[in-house]
Amino acid sequence: MLITIVLCFKYMAKNFILHRYLVFILFTLSCIHASGQSDTSNDVRNNFIKINLISLPPLMNNLNQKWIGLEYQRLVSEKTSLSLTFDVGRFEDYTFTKYHDYFDEHSGFSYTREEVTIPGFHIIPAVNYFLVHSPGKAGQGIYVGGRLDYYQYFMKKQVYESSIDQTTTTHNSTLRFDVGCGVGAQYLAFNRFTLDLNISLFTKIYSSSSNPQYQELYPENSFWRSNDNSTWTTINLMLGYAFGSGNKTKPLK
Repeated sequence: MLITIVLCFKYMAKNFILHRYLVFILFTLSCIHASGQSDTSNDVRNNFIKINLISLPPLMNNLNQKWIGLEYQRLVSEKTSLSLTFDVGRFEDYTFTKYHDYFDEHSGFSYTREEVTIPGFHIIPAVNYFLVHSPGKAGQGIYVGGRLDYYQYFMKKQVYESSIDQTTTTHNSTLRFDVGCGVGAQYLAFNRFTLDLNISLFTKIYSSSSNPQYQELYPENSFWRSNDNSTWTTINLMLGYAFGSGNKTKPLK
């Protein structure tokens, strides 16, 4: 499991400049894993609030994605949990300028500047079942689950042509419903802190776009996409905090 995490972060370090965070996150994972092995308390807390660590580096490195992922998880039994994930922000935000290779004696070299922003959100409910769990530590173990993804993106594209001093603005929005499955592992430390690594595979079941002249906006929070954008995967590393009144008598059944 740890080897998979290391390989995953080596890839993301090249794409999201995560090398400054890699050592810290792996160290945190090791600490949580160690404490999870040694802590045998039955102080069970059923509610978890989590933040997606993968969404944080782009916020700090001035990249063209500015979004944040949050999740609420509720244990309904020792082996079953329900969760609701909410990703929101700007999934694309960039400016591209193309200089043309011809010269006009009045205006000089002309250029075309394209500015694109795509804000949006994902709402992802899920149900998970723990195939392997630690006795007396509800919420820790290896799980599989099913999930839905409802998302909507709103694109604004502005194209400025210096040769005619004109700006053209185009709008498009995409609404999609998707279904998928996932596998993950969650560690619980001191019955308060969690680290949850999960991988999900989604496929499209319905989509609608407001502007038929443009293709639908594909999921920008994906780790991999098929060529036709109908199937994709996401990878999340969630740092969480458990809250609620602890049950010191016995774990959930």
